[in-house]
Amino acid sequence: MKRTLVVVFVFLFFTTRLASADVQISIADYPERVLSYSPVFITGVIENYGSEPVLIPANNVSDCGYFIQTGSTTDDLKERMPYRVDVGSIPLVWLKPGESWFFQMEIGGLVPVSGTIVVRVGLRSTGECLFHPRGGEEFPLRLLYKNPSVQVYECWAGHVDSDPVTIDLVEPDSAVDREALEYLRSAESEVAALLSSAWNRPLKKAAAHLLEFFPTSHYTYAAMFPGSMTSPEYIQKLLDLQPSHPLTPYTQLQKALASIRAGRGAEVSFQALDIPSALKDYIVQEKAGYEKRQKREASQTQPK
Repeated sequence: MKRTLVVVFVFLFFTTRLASADVQISIADYPERVLSYSPVFITGVIENYGSEPVLIPANNVSDCGYFIQTGSTTDDLKERMPYRVDVGSIPLVWLKPGESWFFQMEIGGLVPVSGTIVVRVGLRSTGECLFHPRGGEEFPLRLLYKNPSVQVYECWAGHVDSDPVTIDLVEPDSAVDREALEYLRSAESEVAALLSSAWNRPLKKAAAHLLEFFPTSHYTYAAMFPGSMTSPEYIQKLLDLQPSHPLTPYTQLQKALASIRAGRGAEVSFQALDIPSALKDYIVQEKAGYEKRQKREASQTQPK
């Protein structure tokens, strides 16, 4: 009888723990229609709906973390793991009940040139999360083991997927876009052979030519789209070039992140940004994370 009670108690204990760690993942922002050879931004969010705080693996460079899947249907989804390099690249996130954490991936180079694609994001963890400490960071959870370079914490364990979304990848219908695309695919273009790989970054090789001959084309904007280390001043030039471009919200996001990285986060006016609320929340999160890391690094350089 005692043995039965012990088994029941253990079962109820772990059932309660699992019920308290209600972690869900969803796609908070995505484009429904994108021109071929364009950046495609997917913004995901991990939320803790449970009653207990949880430690979440928050990168996509190991078996523990978020991931993205793409395919032509929900039956042929394949996992993609684009490398995460933006300002918010952190390994673990401590989520209190009701809190959420945003992440973003650009998958334009991982999808076909045209057609309909299905996208889904997911999160998985073995319950053992690697952590490379950079200072005084610690978490109120059991430290499983550590050595001088890495620590392994007991964290949330499980696998959750978002609902899938559909994105249409289409050919351009405006004259200037068709002319620009015809040039890009022509024999005289240095990126023509590279375009067949469905990777949009080769467009940057043609940016100067596109800007000179097709300044109002979508492909000029796509070719000039900023990378993670671009200055806010360069990004503003792109915003001025085509103020009403469909990619403008993501350009504004990139400018805000560039200002934060340059130590000019005070210049970012969240109220003035005309972007989806999920992107605003993402910027707020990244700004807070960057400032926290800056303070920690500054404290480490202080003489003891």
